[in-house]
Amino acid sequence: MQIKNKEEIRRYMLNKRDKLSRTEKANLDNFIFENITQNPYFLSAKVIFSYVSFQNEVDTHRIIRHAFDLGKKVCVPKVINREKGMKVLYIESIEELIPSKMGILEPDINKEATSINDIDMAIVPGLAFDNFGGRLGYGGGFYDRFFEGSNIKKIAIGYEFQILKNVPKEEHDILIDGIITEKNFINFKKRF
Repeated sequence: MQIKNKEEIRRYMLNKRDKLSRTEKANLDNFIFENITQNPYFLSAKVIFSYVSFQNEVDTHRIIRHAFDLGKKVCVPKVINREKGMKVLYIESIEELIPSKMGILEPDINKEATSINDIDMAIVPGLAFDNFGGRLGYGGGFYDRFFEGSNIKKIAIGYEFQILKNVPKEEHDILIDGIITEKNFINFKKRF
């Protein structure tokens, strides 16, 4: 794919992800589930922060349920607005989440907020990634602002086709520590 700009990449990746059949998506998600739940970062984490998957994103509902089964604490994002960003709140189950205006499942605002320093591992979404820790999200900057100045292990999950040679990056973009796909785990911190 010829990289032009962030918006073109976003459109291209959304379209490519939307073209996955249910069966293809389920198979890829199963491989990603196996890869992440066997990952040392996941296994050793006591507190996991995860996005809650929406539409054709890699399924995190199963990953979150598995984290609970292992006795881990789980926190998920609650978007306040563009100006205030997002809060990260503890949950006890996926079933307690309620749809936002956009239809994304979120926790009740009155749930206990987590301190960024309590999180051991973050599972982050994205539309495109590169082999240097670059991540192209949806354009809101919520994750970049939340992670700024922290050293949480930020692991993206995505499909192999979402990895490009290079994604456009700006000064404020936070690099991820690794990506887990249906094929493998790329640990950027060990490569440099």
